Amino acid sequence: MISLNTSINETPLLNLHSDIQQQGVMVVDDSSMHRYSAHLCLRTFGINQVYEAANGKLAIEQLAQLTQMPAVMLLDLEMPVMDGIEVLQQLAQLQHKPAVVLASSSDEVLISAVATMAEALGISLLGAFRKPVNPVDLADALNSYNTGGGPLTHFNRPIDTDAEQLKIALDRATIQVYYQPKIDLESMKIAGVEALARWKNQQGDWIPPSVFIPLAEEHGLIGDLTLSVLEQVLQDMNGWWEQGQYVPVAINLSAKSLAEFNLANEIIQRVIRQGIPANFLTFEITESALVMDLPSALATISRLRLKGFGISIDDYGTGFSSMQQLSRFPFSELKIDRSFIQGAPGRQYIRNILKSAIEMGQRLGITTVAEGVETEAELHLLKSLGCKQAQGFLLARPMPGRELMGWIEQELQPKQTICQKSLG
Repeated sequence: MISLNTSINETPLLNLHSDIQQQGVMVVDDSSMHRYSAHLCLRTFGINQVYEAANGKLAIEQLAQLTQMPAVMLLDLEMPVMDGIEVLQQLAQLQHKPAVVLASSSDEVLISAVATMAEALGISLLGAFRKPVNPVDLADALNSYNTGGGPLTHFNRPIDTDAEQLKIALDRATIQVYYQPKIDLESMKIAGVEALARWKNQQGDWIPPSVFIPLAEEHGLIGDLTLSVLEQVLQDMNGWWEQGQYVPVAINLSAKSLAEFNLANEIIQRVIRQGIPANFLTFEITESALVMDLPSALATISRLRLKGFGISIDDYGTGFSSMQQLSRFPFSELKIDRSFIQGAPGRQYIRNILKSAIEMGQRLGITTVAEGVETEAELHLLKSLGCKQAQGFLLARPMPGRELMGWIEQELQPKQTICQKSLG
């Protein structure tokens, strides 16, 4: 399971989450040699609690007997009695389950399919690799444990909200805008930020965008939400400009926003009123939004592009007609979905798709942006393939506008060092 050809004495840089240190890792593989090498590698990483199981059935039985669930399971796919796919299906039924790193001798297309299945089942997938796994890849996978955590993505109980509460929040301007920086992979400077709506209700609960954005769309509030975000962005941009930082901003537009007849006029007028040049703003639009109301989408996007705004196709590759969309719409940016970044350094199949997307952007003369970058290996690969920009937790988490200048002054240089080390 772990490459014995790579010296495990050359311990990769680790920043292990405390859960891994406290709860340990379970290795599930029918090969005693692979279990031994994985165990040895994990011990070298400083993980003292390592469980082993020779097949899936034994692993599930052992989990049922443990008083504390392992934080991570290193899982083989091809095993007797119960294979890795069945184990994933069993894990999905558990209230508390470990994150998973897949390792298999199967072909990359099959491993990729199983990885997609695992994520669809709600399992936290840290990586999916062909055997033998390089210790550096395993270290990167373990380092990514819980990187998507925090108050915005993890909830222990259902959040009760409705359209009336959302309307009140919009009227009182309590939905805040956070910004996630993007790094130019050629100059290593900040290329811009993505604006992200964040809502904390009166009870102090963070309401995820996956809840309040569909709610806004359903109840005719999405236009108000879009313009509220835009107003905050314009104010923040003026504040940054006063400090000498001319930072471009990307804003998400939903499918329902594109269908609103007067939205383009509202956006154009507000931007002119605030004195911000249009070319400093980009609107990100998902592929799914482009097929819901084609005439309206084309009208809104074309008008914004005509005025000088950037237009980005977001989550590129997750729709069913990406090539057709690129031919129809005047995009200036192609944003590659996280699903084509994760695991690409270790999977030729995914790497080929990623390379194709980047080359497509290059041929069309538009900027390619990789989102969701979490490891140095991913960053190195993106640079080697010619991707122009990157964003993700490795570089920066979303932050309030008032913190961005401090991040640029204090945190940007260390991030540039990470980039240069990864890309050197």
